[in-house]
Amino acid sequence: MWRNLVFSYQVIKFQSISFINGTDWSQSIGDKGMSYKATKDPYSKLIVQSNNGSKKLFHVPKNRTAVVNSDVVQFLGELA
Repeated sequence: MWRNLVFSYQVIKFQSISFINGTDWSQSIGDKGMSYKATKDPYSKLIVQSNNGSKKLFHVPKNRTAVVNSDVVQFLGELA
């Protein structure tokens, strides 16, 4: 069964972040912080733990970038 993917821009202050299956991401350093590009089709996964301890799994579409700067992550994605 195919489901429609609905992505929105996320800006999250986090305590920790995990990029699921490191081979699904390419990493680089830019002027805005560390960039992680999703390389898996149709999406790569990341887990964000907020300061209150809650953990959420997100899908980031292929060829989109998550930017990490200090304790904030920004990306286009959907809550899994």
